[in-house]
Amino acid sequence: MLPDDPPTGFHRIDFDRGRPDPTFNSHVGTLYAKRGEKGTSDEFVLGFRVQKHMCNPAGGLHGGMMMTVADLVGTMGGGTLAGVRKFLPTVSMTFDFVAPARAGDWVEGRCEIVRRTRSLLFTNIFLTVGEERFLRASQIAKIPSGDGAAFTKARLERFPL
Repeated sequence: MLPDDPPTGFHRIDFDRGRPDPTFNSHVGTLYAKRGEKGTSDEFVLGFRVQKHMCNPAGGLHGGMMMTVADLVGTMGGGTLAGVRKFLPTVSMTFDFVAPARAGDWVEGRCEIVRRTRSLLFTNIFLTVGEERFLRASQIAKIPSGDGAAFTKARLERFPL
């Protein structure tokens, strides 16, 4: 296993927060987040070190891992940028796999808001290694009305960022 060695400012995301049974997000690997200056593309950055078990037989980062991370970047990052502190379920996503990432690469994900309505959040998501974009995604997420029990446990403010 390669050391994660995240860059300065990144903090491990604890998706389980003491739950007795781990969630799906805990199984994909250790993910990190960093908060930057409000109103910039660095306001929310998700990052991780590509491990060998995350790769496909050709040695590139598996597409399923890329899609999982892009989904998290869109909902967590998009929610942060929009000031929505609720769990945002994904309604639709499209993906363009531009290039592979390899074991040992440090991957960062950022998003930008395309549009926000009362009930939907539209984002563009990019995964990069250094300055090179290797995945582009587009996401539509539902902004739930109210503050129902299904959404209160996943608020971003509970993550140690």
